[in-house]
Amino acid sequence: MQRLSPSLGLRTEPPPFGWGVLATVAVVAAGTLVVYPLKDVAPVVSLGVVYLPGVLLISTAWGWRLGLLTAVLSALAFNFFHIPPTGRLEIAADRDGVALVVFAIVAVASSALAEMARARTAEAERRREQADQLLGELRETAAERDRMQAEAIEAGALRRSDELKTALLRSVSHDLRTPLTSIIAAGAALDSPSVTSEERHELSEAVVEEGQRLSRLVENLLDVSRLESGNAEPRREPVDLAGVLEAARASVGAGPDEVKLALEAELPALEGDAAQLERAFANLLENAVRHGGGRPVLVRSRTTGGRLVVRVVDQGPGIPEPERARVFEPFYRRADGPGRGFGLGLAIAKGFVEANGGEIAVESVPGQGSTFVVSFAAEGNGG
Repeated sequence: MQRLSPSLGLRTEPPPFGWGVLATVAVVAAGTLVVYPLKDVAPVVSLGVVYLPGVLLISTAWGWRLGLLTAVLSALAFNFFHIPPTGRLEIAADRDGVALVVFAIVAVASSALAEMARARTAEAERRREQADQLLGELRETAAERDRMQAEAIEAGALRRSDELKTALLRSVSHDLRTPLTSIIAAGAALDSPSVTSEERHELSEAVVEEGQRLSRLVENLLDVSRLESGNAEPRREPVDLAGVLEAARASVGAGPDEVKLALEAELPALEGDAAQLERAFANLLENAVRHGGGRPVLVRSRTTGGRLVVRVVDQGPGIPEPERARVFEPFYRRADGPGRGFGLGLAIAKGFVEANGGEIAVESVPGQGSTFVVSFAAEGNGG
């Protein structure tokens, strides 16, 4: 397929040779005819320039061979029809030879320029095709990269899911086996005739305690499942935060001396799911009591900057800086912490707090304790 040069209007390949021969004859004939009316206004010896446009046209379009042929035919026609003695092919003066040489030079020079332009046009076309090919390859590469990126994201999600399942199985198998073993052992011992009434009472309490531990594990697993699947949509209603904290303290079996509530006299109105918030604060209080080393846990409230802030403060060993970002991960348990937690409480607390429009963070000074800070947008003052 022939294309035009963007600069000179040339084709990358010359037109057919046959058309060039016809064009050569035509321009020579046209130049010869044009000279006749011009003889009345200019000396005939100066009218040879009339042939130059034709020579230039043929040389540019068809190359130096036809251009040179046009130059020779133009010189011969000019000599034969217009230079005395007319009707004969004779070079009557040096100027006639000069005219032929000039025609030839114009033909060769213009054809050379045209060939250079064609070569540049062909090179530009080749580079454009290479650029188009490269662009196509880049698009394919980009599409492949996007596909691989999507696969990597999916693989990462699957890997995290597998890691979570592995952690779940490992943690649950351990946390289930321990209380079940205690319940089975206590149940078998209760049937022994040698057990005293006091021992039977202790075994019965152990069965109840381990059963409650299993119940909490099941509840935590259900909560995590709802949060992970996005099915923990809260029921929005006015919440009595003081009542929620009282219920959370009671649910972990802590008395006023173990968990001290230091709340504002009038807490701002709060909307959310009371049951979810109770579960969140119960997990925070249970975590604080477990890590508090037997020292009291303090719960304080304060309204500042349009937000209601609740701080759960323990006096335990604190949390090292590298571990603070992980304490809210499911199944994460500190290596030096108490061993009876499931590693789910803080993850559940974070999930329920955020589901109700709140924020949660941890502050800690190693050796001096930890503070979990929960905040909500305050909607007004209430009693």
